[in-house]
Amino acid sequence: MAKTQTKIAKNLQLDVVKIRTEFNGFGILKNIIVISLIALQFIFLTLSYLYLFNFFRWLAIFSFIMSLSTCIYVLSTNKNGQVKGTWILFLLLCFTFGYIIYFMSNERFLFKNSRKKYSELYSKTNEFKSNQLDLSNIKNEIKTDCNYLYSAGTFPAYKNCNLKYFSSGATLFDDILEEMQKATDFIFIEYFIVSNGVLLDRMLQILKEKSKQGVDIRIIYDDMGSHGTLKRKTKKQIIKSGIKLHAYNKLVPVFNIALNFRDHRKIVVIDGKVAFTGGANLADEYTNEKRMHGYWKDTGIKLKGLCVDTFTLAFLRQWEFINKKQINYSNLLNKSLNYNNNSIVVPFVDGLDYTASIGKDAYINLISNAKEKIYIMTPYFIPDDSIIELLKNKAQSGVDVCLILPDVADKKFVYYVTRDNAERLIPFGIKVYTMTHSFVHSKVCLTENAAIVGSINFDQRSFYQQFESAVYTNDNQILLDVESDFNNTIKACKQITIKNQKRNKLKNKLIAGIFRILSPFM
Repeated sequence: MAKTQTKIAKNLQLDVVKIRTEFNGFGILKNIIVISLIALQFIFLTLSYLYLFNFFRWLAIFSFIMSLSTCIYVLSTNKNGQVKGTWILFLLLCFTFGYIIYFMSNERFLFKNSRKKYSELYSKTNEFKSNQLDLSNIKNEIKTDCNYLYSAGTFPAYKNCNLKYFSSGATLFDDILEEMQKATDFIFIEYFIVSNGVLLDRMLQILKEKSKQGVDIRIIYDDMGSHGTLKRKTKKQIIKSGIKLHAYNKLVPVFNIALNFRDHRKIVVIDGKVAFTGGANLADEYTNEKRMHGYWKDTGIKLKGLCVDTFTLAFLRQWEFINKKQINYSNLLNKSLNYNNNSIVVPFVDGLDYTASIGKDAYINLISNAKEKIYIMTPYFIPDDSIIELLKNKAQSGVDVCLILPDVADKKFVYYVTRDNAERLIPFGIKVYTMTHSFVHSKVCLTENAAIVGSINFDQRSFYQQFESAVYTNDNQILLDVESDFNNTIKACKQITIKNQKRNKLKNKLIAGIFRILSPFM
């Protein structure tokens, strides 16, 4: 697989080819049924409310007061400015029922019971988290980043760990499969997308054999992310082979905005001794076995050492939340050895189970401490104003700020806003590149101090609505490898300048402007 990836990387001037390698008729039918039923419920609720509205004039006054009160409430929340602006516009335009939609979609109400369960689960398993490393002799920029991650999510910093960076999904999964073949105790897998195809077949061949050997194998997949891609027949085969399989937040035909809260993590833990995370999902397009949007550029990172426990614990907590059965955590932690490495490593996760926006704040802290360079690789660039203004400030202060985006869109309306946001930064000295004939799915941020590699996009879905995973590190070899990856990727890119940017066209400005209103929810 890695050799195929290398050949493709050397020849990026390829036409964009879209190949359907899987046809899941049931998935399409289920999509139609679920969307239709949700739409009918929404229409019924709206028409019922409007019917009452015609008969009870006082309802208009009540609705206006409620929408106005909701606007005031929105202004008092900790939501960012873009989200507040979008909601207030919606509440004023749809004052007759807007406040109902707001409270039906507010995670404080929808996720309240789930957050309580997570809190109880975290309290119960608090004894298994490691203590914070002594950071007294650590560089201040690293110390502040580590202190934040420990304070916000109790993610400790580690030393004596071994790390490896992957500049492609193919090399990442080659290594994952190789490590799975060595498993003797357990294999934990958590992905947003699990899809039928060549990659899954290769993995299941190993997993089924390991299951026969008594290895404890557990898989979490997101039901929306894997909807229509993971066959029902395959799920039955997985369970029949002794592998434990669970879906996060099952897709049901009920009008509920909580369906938007997804598990976007990419975590593999093997025997508690080695762990992986990154941008690549468990599907053929991430290894370029299947061509979806031209060449698919992705990244990942491998961990060895006691730092693996952070991902083991995160997986087990998510598993217990979904499975609702108690787990003996003590038998599954503290399995790894120490390695001779003084670099700092902080694996961390993010999600609605935490009160802070950990992924977003980790990026902000990393960028804030940069004095020389900030390199970002992301498929979606829809951050809030805090990150936009920070990047402008850094570029105008003389910091080398470089942004690499896809040249090919997977979601056109999201890409319009992504390009528009990036191109607005060009006049401030920020260099924007797009990888030719390619879809960049990597989620990487590098400065001269440290790097973050993981599943966290620079968009508000990753920051506020999804469960994510990543690794923060100042490991010198990792920083060199990430920078080398950026330099090599730029060679396959074209630079966007003021002259050739898409927003020079009125049509693109109008489209981006319309979708910008919805950008907080993309």
